[in-house]
Amino acid sequence: YPEVLYAAMWHHKREPWVVVSGGEGSGLYKSTDGGETWKQIHKGLPEEKGKMAIVVSRANTNKVYALIESDSNKDLGGLFVSNNAGDSWSRVSDDNRLTQRAWYYTEVFADPNDENTVYVMSAPALRSIDGGKTWERLGGTHGDFHDLWINPKNSKNMVISNDGGAAISFNYGKTWSTQDIMPTAQIYRINTDNLFPYNIYGGQQDNSSVKIASLSTGRGSISEQDWTYAAGGESAFLAFDPENPKYVLGGSYLGTIEVLNMDAKASTQIMEAPIQYLGREARNMKYLFNWNAPIIGSIHEPGTYYHCAQMVLKTTDMGKSWTEFSPDLTRNIDKKQGNGGAPYTNEAVGAENYGTISYIIESPHEKGVFWTGSDDGFVHITRDNGKSWQNVTPKGLDETLVNAIDVSPHDPATAYIATTKYKFNDYTPAIYKTTDYGKTWKNISAGIPYGAHTRVVREDQTKKDLLYVGTETGIYISWNGGQSWESLQLNMPITPITDLKVHQGDLIVSTSGRGFWILDDLGLLSQYKKDTESLKLYTPETTVNGVWGSPLNGNNPKFNGSNPFDGVNPANGVVIYYNLPKLKKGEAITLEIRNSSDQLINTISSERDSLFKRWDGGPPTTASLSKKEGLNRFVWDFRYPIMPGILNTYIEASFRGHRASPGTYKLILKVGDKVVSTNAVIKENPLYETNPSQYDEYDAFMTAMEQNLTEMHNKVNTLYKAKNQLKDIVDMLNKDGKTDLANEGKALIDKLTNWDEDMIQRKSKAYDDVENFPNKFTAEYLFLINATESSIPRVNEPNINRKEELDAQWSTLKNIANTFINSELPNFNKQLWEAGIGAIKMN
Repeated sequence: YPEVLYAAMWHHKREPWVVVSGGEGSGLYKSTDGGETWKQIHKGLPEEKGKMAIVVSRANTNKVYALIESDSNKDLGGLFVSNNAGDSWSRVSDDNRLTQRAWYYTEVFADPNDENTVYVMSAPALRSIDGGKTWERLGGTHGDFHDLWINPKNSKNMVISNDGGAAISFNYGKTWSTQDIMPTAQIYRINTDNLFPYNIYGGQQDNSSVKIASLSTGRGSISEQDWTYAAGGESAFLAFDPENPKYVLGGSYLGTIEVLNMDAKASTQIMEAPIQYLGREARNMKYLFNWNAPIIGSIHEPGTYYHCAQMVLKTTDMGKSWTEFSPDLTRNIDKKQGNGGAPYTNEAVGAENYGTISYIIESPHEKGVFWTGSDDGFVHITRDNGKSWQNVTPKGLDETLVNAIDVSPHDPATAYIATTKYKFNDYTPAIYKTTDYGKTWKNISAGIPYGAHTRVVREDQTKKDLLYVGTETGIYISWNGGQSWESLQLNMPITPITDLKVHQGDLIVSTSGRGFWILDDLGLLSQYKKDTESLKLYTPETTVNGVWGSPLNGNNPKFNGSNPFDGVNPANGVVIYYNLPKLKKGEAITLEIRNSSDQLINTISSERDSLFKRWDGGPPTTASLSKKEGLNRFVWDFRYPIMPGILNTYIEASFRGHRASPGTYKLILKVGDKVVSTNAVIKENPLYETNPSQYDEYDAFMTAMEQNLTEMHNKVNTLYKAKNQLKDIVDMLNKDGKTDLANEGKALIDKLTNWDEDMIQRKSKAYDDVENFPNKFTAEYLFLINATESSIPRVNEPNINRKEELDAQWSTLKNIANTFINSELPNFNKQLWEAGIGAIKMN
């Protein structure tokens, strides 16, 4: 059947059935010998048949349902049933809902436990319990239904799929599980603004367009509060001023386009030719738009926008008026611009239009240079702002979808196109590159497997010839300008990649069915060299000073980057990558972080503190560096060192050091006698109203307090240890009858105890103990540290005054401690030594 458009097969034991549609000999066939021979089954079925679906009832294998598209004018189509395994048929329903959009739907399912219950998937989901005579709608989920699974052991349990995802029922479809918790958005194209955090925009199938933040500041994840709808509809391209995206232009199918005021959430329709195109033949449309009609804003002429039909349309006044910026830039094949669903059920909502511009891009280098690609395989360029256009289609490209174009960020004459012929049943990857404005092209698809038909290609903004390609089955990367490719799938689900964008050091991905994804730290790839065995410290990407949570803050290599309910924030900190050779056994590595004045901010080691103990109300463990051979990752959380605690004593506080101020920091990685270094930049948060002197004052204030607290707890721990040793010695002195020396030791113990009780509340062991055992001095000091630390740093007058009060108290307490350390304990040690007794250890 050389013109077969649709074929499907149902097996029951050794009796398969085949439906063939669209060519000579189309119809329904059955084999009783496992496919060796076939018999056409058509008695009682309409001779004029289009799309058809059948299902054999498991409850009665002689009962077969057939859903048939046919000529509605002759009233021939509908649901047919055979009660004798296909020998004869009769129509049981001509309900138009069953076949109204046969091109898009046509699916029939039989209940495995009841031969008279049958389902049809269409715009509504329909069920009949009397063999197809009458129908009821199944509601409670999305719309546009395509598939159904019925539990063969329990017909009340079903899974239904539609353009919004999938839903499960356990009560025969009375209620369904929600689809709102599943990340199943089908996104068409990507655009981004330049705000912080930047936002991602795109049209999503069978829903509104969407604007979503790339991170949720101040929170642990990206959730419902971080996204909203934008302009246009499901198939929208979105365009706006990236510096001030108050007004967003968004389209949809059949040429509709609007300007949405994102603040007011009110829009103005700006359709170039407000004609009702629905149902018209494509050749009769004034402007023939792709389902996913391109809209872009000019890089070089702010306020100018372009919308593509079969020609490019231009507006400079937000759609109040439009001009034709180009002639027809397609093949304009008339015989392929008729009804979309001929010969029976027409399908004309815009997805079937052919001979349209499918992509447009403006050169970032040169004003007036634009490239276009059409869905029927033409590539054009203008280098004089639309006055003349040249056809620069690669030789032999023929009819194909030019789905995306990219102009190299590094060379104005270099461009790439991603093409695909999947609509011709050809799934060959096809990416082309030109270095002379399209005069010549080279296919650079080698290494991408057949079946991964190509949708989009982008070049890295930093490194020339570093390319990314989105295909039907995943993402690929080339390090050498497309000479070879390898998978960049990582933890990305296997799903069609519809668009890619390199933006602010990230690779943003849109998918068909898995929403948006972001690959952070893209700068690593531009520095990375394969097969390196040497010590290498990569320069981190510039980091914004801000506070948010993320599971990527840690260094767990098993983290897969996904969350079933929320979007994952990028890491909050300086993300540091380093490559290690194979280390000697027991060899440690250290990372020093120094500020621009060469002051040591923090030191991180691969060796964990063997003496560290964890207890409630104490400090957390310090982070450590991994030291596996090859690439390693560490996230510096901007913080100064963790302050020490008091063993087994609960203090309701944070022991973490404060966050480093915006600035340039030197990273020094030491491995044995080898040292490598680079710089890390923390830039100010544009959302904060701060100034450099404010950060300097805060940093000095916090550093002084943290140093004081560290000194306090070190003295407390040192003297507490000495006091416990002294107790043992006094007991021994009493046993030996040396009561005078024992009494002197007891007096010293009492003084140490009194000082310790002024410094720390050791009775506090749990969260609420402070209510019964009031804080002592160091807890008050630590409270002030925590009360001063803020996301937006500022030292307030009350905090300054409180520090002065506490510092005065500390001066007295510190003097007492120093007297113990420098005088009283050494003097008593001397007496012990003279009495032939070992001294008290002070460390």
